[in-house]
Amino acid sequence: MWLNQYNDGRAPESMRDELAGDIVTRWSVEGARSQNVTPAQWEQQISSTLQSADMSNLERAASSTSYDGMSAALLGNPTVMAAGGDVGTMALGSTDADLVYTPITTCRIADSRIVGGPIATNGYRDLLGTTATDFTAQGGSGTDCGIPANVAALSMRVTAVNQVNYGYFTLYPADEGKPLISSLNFTTGRPVSNHGIVRLCRPGCASQIKAYANTQADIVIDVDGYFTEPEATALDCTVAQQTGNLDLLSGLQTRSVSCPAGYTATGGGCGGPLGIGISDSQPLVTSGQPTGWSCGLVGSLLSVISYEVNATCCRTPGR
Repeated sequence: MWLNQYNDGRAPESMRDELAGDIVTRWSVEGARSQNVTPAQWEQQISSTLQSADMSNLERAASSTSYDGMSAALLGNPTVMAAGGDVGTMALGSTDADLVYTPITTCRIADSRIVGGPIATNGYRDLLGTTATDFTAQGGSGTDCGIPANVAALSMRVTAVNQVNYGYFTLYPADEGKPLISSLNFTTGRPVSNHGIVRLCRPGCASQIKAYANTQADIVIDVDGYFTEPEATALDCTVAQQTGNLDLLSGLQTRSVSCPAGYTATGGGCGGPLGIGISDSQPLVTSGQPTGWSCGLVGSLLSVISYEVNATCCRTPGR
């Protein structure tokens, strides 16, 4: 494990060859297998990336405990979760606001085999990430896939098909410059896919995603969820009530009512005919949580006394 000891948060440039050599030694066999090439060919393919990678990315890649984690760290890709947990998902959007993930049934938003044809070598393709109608104009679903307008990011699987050589796709917000990362590295001869999260251009963009290919290939995109900012919502409250008659007994009798599952008691009360004796009125507590309301009521040997117990029950609804 490489330990960074430098004040600027990265290893010095003088360590580049050492870190690169460690990566090649540890991962050439697995890298060659994943790309369906020889170790020597894999080393040649990755050499330019090793020489141009940011030093902090290179250091994290050398410290990774899995091949996927190494690849994600090396490319500065914040969207890939390594099997060993050594590379995590970085923050999306604003650093002072969380995003909420909503899964959807996997839905195709783009397929260049149907519309548009392959992206040319060193070519770009503007794509919709949301639509008020459907995605048929870019080879996708005849629905809007259930993706709301103005979402912050999409969780998606990107697939390369009919690729003519080794290469990669980079997907990024349509209003930003192309980052120095890849969203999917691909080989020739068979479809290759990768799962990740892509931020979108917003609001009011003509297209939300720009896709770049350094080698000609068809692109297929399937979405399985989206990210949006949290929304403040009003409390969801209801009143639980129990009514009945006290037993023909003198002395204290306890009656209570419980909130529906998932609700918390925020208040309550006890009632009955004029003059009913109320000894106590307090929350009904279960495992330290106010789950309803409890009343201590005074019964009578001489007459039937009716009563009611109420609990105001609330919960915070979603997002």
